[in-house]
Amino acid sequence: MEEKGRIGIPKALMFYRYFPLWKIFFEELGWRVIVSNGLGKRGRLIYFEDSCLPMKLLVTHSMDLKDRADHLFLPRLVSLHRSYIMCPKFRGAPDIVRLATEGTVSILDETIDLRMREHSMLQSFLRTGKRLGADEKEGKRAFQKAERLFTNFQKGWEDRINQLPTRQFFEIDIPTPLPPPPSPSPVKGGGELMESPSFLDVKPVEDGCRGEKPLFRVAFVGHPYNLFDTDVNKDVLSFAKSLGMRIITPEGLSEKEIDAQVSDLSKEIYWSSGREIVGSLFHFLSGGVDGVVFLTSFKCGIDALLQEFVRRRLKVRGGSSIPLLILSLDEHSGREGLTTRLEAFRDVMEERKRSNA
Repeated sequence: MEEKGRIGIPKALMFYRYFPLWKIFFEELGWRVIVSNGLGKRGRLIYFEDSCLPMKLLVTHSMDLKDRADHLFLPRLVSLHRSYIMCPKFRGAPDIVRLATEGTVSILDETIDLRMREHSMLQSFLRTGKRLGADEKEGKRAFQKAERLFTNFQKGWEDRINQLPTRQFFEIDIPTPLPPPPSPSPVKGGGELMESPSFLDVKPVEDGCRGEKPLFRVAFVGHPYNLFDTDVNKDVLSFAKSLGMRIITPEGLSEKEIDAQVSDLSKEIYWSSGREIVGSLFHFLSGGVDGVVFLTSFKCGIDALLQEFVRRRLKVRGGSSIPLLILSLDEHSGREGLTTRLEAFRDVMEERKRSNA
C-alpha cells in the first residue's frame, strides 16, 4: 500500500498503554507512524505551562514532532471506563498542544468517552479514519485488526517487561520472548541439595535483563507513563531487575480483582486511573509479592490524594506485612536518589525473607 503520509504520536501519557493499538490502526490505513524522541541526557524540557512532569513531556514531544508529521494523534481522553473519568488535563491536552504549536500542525483529537456510545473507542477511531480519507468499512477493518493484535500483545506483558530492555517494551515488531524454562533444583553428585546462593550474589546486567532467576517478586504500581517513561522514572525498572526483582504491574489484574479491593470504600473513586491504582496497591499488599513500589508524579493532585488515602487505610488496618515504597517523581529527580532508595528497599525485602525462613 502506498504511504499516505505521516502520523506523529508523542511518546507521552497513554502512549504507554495504547501505542500498539494506535500504530496498527494507522498503518492498516496506509499511514506511516513516527514517534518522538526521548529527552535523553541532553534533552531540554519545554515549560509551556505549570503542570505535572508527564504533561510537560507531552508538550515537549509534540514540539519535536510538529515539523516531521502531517498530523499529530492526540485523542481527547474523557473516559476509558464505562463508569469513571480521566484526569481533567487529559481532555484539555489537545488544546494545550494546539496552543504550544501555534496551530502549525493538524491534530487528530477525536473524543474518547466510553460512558457514551457515540464516543466509544470504535466510533472515535472511525471518525479519525474518516478525517484521513478512509470510509467506514476500511476504518472498522483496521480497528478490528488493531484491537485483536493489541489483545495478543497484552497477554505477554509480564514476560515482555522482564525480558526486554525498557526501550523495546512498546516496539511491537519485536516479539515477546518466551518465558524461561523452570530451572531444576541443583544437586550434588550424591543427590544432596546444594546450598542456595546468597541473596547478595546478584550482579547488575546491562539494560536490566537478567539470565538468572529473580529473587523477589515486586509490584510496581502507578500511572502507565510513570511506570514506563524513562524520562519520568530514570529507568528505575531496569535497575530493579538488576537487583534481582521480577516486575509485576497492574496490567495483569482483572477489573474484578481491582473492584474487590475498592468495593467497600466509604466513598467512590471517580478517576479510573485512581481506582486502578488503589485497587492494585491493596491487591498486591494483601499477598503474592515480596514488595510494592508506588511511583507518583510530584505535582499530580490525584496522586497526592491517593497517597494520603493509602496511608490512612493502612493505618486503620494496622499496616502491611509487605514492604511498601513510595517514590515521588518530577523533573528534578535524580537516578542516584531513586536507586539508593531501591537498594535500601531490596535490603528490607531480603531481611523479611530471612526472618520468615
